[in-house]
Amino acid sequence: MRHLSHFTLVAFRIACMPMVLSGCGSEDSGPSAFNPATNVDVTFSTFTLTEATDILLFSDLVLAVEPADSGDTAAQARAAGIRTQLAVFLGLTYPDDAPATIASVRNPLDLVHRVIGESAVGNFIDGRRYMSERIDDGQAGEYSNTTNNVSIRFTDRQALTDGLGVTEYNWRYPIVKWVYTPDSSNRVIRVINWVASGSFEPNTTNPSATLGTEYLARDFQTSGYNDGARAHTEGSIVIKGEREMAFVREYQGLNIDTVRIDGTAIGTNGGSEGGPEFGFAGETVDCLRIEMNYANPSVAVFTSLGEPPRRDDPDNPGQTEANPDYCLNLDTATSSYATAPTGLRN
Repeated sequence: MRHLSHFTLVAFRIACMPMVLSGCGSEDSGPSAFNPATNVDVTFSTFTLTEATDILLFSDLVLAVEPADSGDTAAQARAAGIRTQLAVFLGLTYPDDAPATIASVRNPLDLVHRVIGESAVGNFIDGRRYMSERIDDGQAGEYSNTTNNVSIRFTDRQALTDGLGVTEYNWRYPIVKWVYTPDSSNRVIRVINWVASGSFEPNTTNPSATLGTEYLARDFQTSGYNDGARAHTEGSIVIKGEREMAFVREYQGLNIDTVRIDGTAIGTNGGSEGGPEFGFAGETVDCLRIEMNYANPSVAVFTSLGEPPRRDDPDNPGQTEANPDYCLNLDTATSSYATAPTGLRN
């Protein structure tokens, strides 16, 4: 189980238009204000997004994995397998006649990304304006709900009306923060964390999602999605069944996505055995890593089955070491294929 490391140290037309905006009024934060975060309690008609799906967090990757050779059946199967796994973790649906596009999405990261990008919540606008003011002044600044001990909660009215469980209608975000650090990275860093509401079986990992994004200070904007200012993104999504998807996305220079799917710490028994098995491109695996290169359009696929993340260290009895045969540690791709150029990054 790999949570964010770097980011946790720092720390509109929309299908779910807000019905109630509680604690979301925009106030003048001023150049000397400190941490304008307040309680945010918003009710939406639904959490399912069906419009503007081309600007979802992973819409570029969904399209980019399309093989260059439409007749390469093996590559087509791998592309379909990648899209299937993204759908499992991100709540995506695809049109039957256009599998490289997204029909709808339902996940806490895309929801808050849309809410922020569409300036739907006044207090989030305050936070971005404050960051911009601190950039202009060359001074460190922070918008943080945790520092101010305030809560971020979204409610799905349709799910509540339909009698669905609290996990479906009540989404809480323990962390929503922007931090500007001119004396170190000189970047704005945004961290978003969601943890599922409700009760879960003992000795299981609660579903959760974390997204950390670095923005170039010179390009940071107070409105819109700020996609052009992104330099680096990483995150992790844990779903039921002890499965986890972790990802790193580089937007400056490297222009590469890395997505890793395997078992949680509980799912791999502390790293001592393979995780929950799943199907991928006609095979059974328990570990999947994909590397998407946008500059030289291609996908490298790494898989393994029955290999634990760690193994006994022969040189140090009683200790373990990283297993080189585990898919996350492989040096050579299991397979690869050229992709159709898209030039897209979202």
